Amino acid sequence: MNANILMLTLMESGNSNRIRELKLTAKWSADNNEKKKAVLQLIRYGNEARLAIEEVLGITVYDDVKQACLNAIKSLGREQKDRAVHNEKIAKTKRFAKVKKQNKKKKRAK
Repeated sequence: MNANILMLTLMESGNSNRIRELKLTAKWSADNNEKKKAVLQLIRYGNEARLAIEEVLGITVYDDVKQACLNAIKSLGREQKDRAVHNEKIAKTKRFAKVKKQNKKKKRAK
């Protein structure tokens, strides 16, 4: 899927206007601090804003804004990894509880 089409698809969600505003600020503001602040605010929208951050990273010429984008992308990656680990732990706990319950039933049946 083309990145622009994917971006438009993601922008259809409820946060799309705010993400678009922050992306435009991060891309075109005259103040570098305002650009970095916009990138930091984009992190709040998680993976929904990843493409916007990557777009800003691709066009900016300022090293500090690029670094803010890279940090944001790394942060989103860690967040996603942490969520996956958490979900796996929950799944293991549920499987363990289910197996334990099944074993109790087997013991009672004997």
